Amino acid sequence: MDNKKNTTLLTVIAVATLLVAVVGATFAYFTAQGGDTKSTNVTVQTGTAGSSSFTVGSAIAITADESTFAKGLGDRTGSTTGTVSFTAPGAVGTSTPAAADLKFCYTVTINIAANNFVYTVNSTTPELILDVEKGGTKVINNMDITTKTGAIQAPTTAGGTTHVHQIDAAAGGTVTNSWKVTVTLKNLNTDQIANAGKSLSGTLKFEKATCA
Repeated sequence: MDNKKNTTLLTVIAVATLLVAVVGATFAYFTAQGGDTKSTNVTVQTGTAGSSSFTVGSAIAITADESTFAKGLGDRTGSTTGTVSFTAPGAVGTSTPAAADLKFCYTVTINIAANNFVYTVNSTTPELILDVEKGGTKVINNMDITTKTGAIQAPTTAGGTTHVHQIDAAAGGTVTNSWKVTVTLKNLNTDQIANAGKSLSGTLKFEKATCA
């Protein structure tokens, strides 16, 4: 019996897109004393504006061929990273920003725009797996995306139902959340020739959200 795995050429591509949102807060403090015959002085102080930034890494690209995806050679993986940074408004003198200005909220969405992969064994044996980590902690673990299309929102905790992530920072301070998205093409050591030439494409999106 020929135990060689049928050769395939499989490609998984995720193109990371970037949405930028900037939040700012300007603080003006006025001190004045007035009277009918007295001049007055008005002092205006402006605190440091708060800001947020999103960055994404390179696209995920996985290619499998007879030299990398033969029987016994293991899975093929690819990953991309992104960050969300928030700098809180600075204090002015003895006055500090309001509590609402010291937090920033956002969502993380993986949008699978096109996917023509198929199951080659059965519908419970994944060919493609998605993992998403926030700060080294998985919030999406081994999700089967073999035939999936559409939006996948990253929860705040593994298996959670809350999808709005919040960054809290001290006045003038910067806090950064790091993200890693990994797609794995499973080597099932079986005939996966039905997925020869198949592809998946999508986007990783960070977007500003309203804090609760």
